[in-house]
Amino acid sequence: MRVFNVMLGWAHGGLEQAAIDYAEMLALNGDEVVTIGHPSGWMREHLPVHFDFMPLRCWTDYDPIANWRLRSAVQRRRPDVVIAHGTRAMRYIARLSGVKKIGVLHNTRFKPDMAAMDEFIAVSPRVAEAAAARFPDKSIEIVPNMVRVRDAVTRPLFRSPPILGSLGRLHRNKGYDVLLQALASPEVRSHPWMFVLGGDGPERASLEQQALALGISDRMRFVGWVSDRHAFFNGLDVFVLPSREEPFGIVLIEAMAEALPVIVTDTDGPSFIVRDQATGFVVPRENVDRLAQMISRALESSNDMARVGESGCADIKARFSLPVVASVLKAAVLTLTGRVIVSRAKEERLGQV
Repeated sequence: MRVFNVMLGWAHGGLEQAAIDYAEMLALNGDEVVTIGHPSGWMREHLPVHFDFMPLRCWTDYDPIANWRLRSAVQRRRPDVVIAHGTRAMRYIARLSGVKKIGVLHNTRFKPDMAAMDEFIAVSPRVAEAAAARFPDKSIEIVPNMVRVRDAVTRPLFRSPPILGSLGRLHRNKGYDVLLQALASPEVRSHPWMFVLGGDGPERASLEQQALALGISDRMRFVGWVSDRHAFFNGLDVFVLPSREEPFGIVLIEAMAEALPVIVTDTDGPSFIVRDQATGFVVPRENVDRLAQMISRALESSNDMARVGESGCADIKARFSLPVVASVLKAAVLTLTGRVIVSRAKEERLGQV
């Protein structure tokens, strides 16, 4: 199958990483993949060099020249399906004709242009449920994000003091202000610990000021952009994701793939990924007291944390590793393009002969 894999942003984030992952999974499935994106964007820089890449610069939300180039590429290379990541990509492929259009829904922030997609892929059951309510006439398949899992992962014993950490965009949706309140609570403050917060965003200055006002700035390290995630996770003993909103959470499965014990909130993605008390720990969102209690428990029970971290790593490998999700993606694309139905019908006819 020939597939156009389209993501038109230029920055680095979960959407961009997912588009690269799709290119790798589709290639693993034996598809002929052309990835289309910004000529100098982060995705172009990090896409494996041997992958087929078509640069497409979009100066505005709708660039007629870029639209013409995309239509020409479809007419010339005749893909069987076009897969779009993000609102801008869907806006452009919405104007294509004569080709199956599949939009990948990474969250529940639906836009009018998405209605022009033929079918959808959703990253979690909650996103699929919301999409079914918004687009009741569309077929929707669930394909989670994937992570590259190393064959053998071992973690050292807790450091002294233990190092807690998180990684993400410093935005209100991530709930880092709630996390700082939990860290400043008497039951957590009574333990020795350090906290490393990676990432940047509009809330950084206010979070730094909040840490100072709460009297925990001497235990906090704001390290900004993290380019080597493996090294970042390797430097932690516990990973905390205190989100108010989290449709999936690529950073979470990355942390769990490193056998890090995780504490998360009961948001959509983490609730789908983490099995409470077995592969991680789930607390109610925006609940300072419960989050503080769980962090305190983690600091008191390193052996339990190690066990849960190992279980989480095994679960991630079984559910979200590259070969597993590639197989799920293959089945989803075949179903959405009608090829599974054709194949089954053919098998039924052969069985009657």
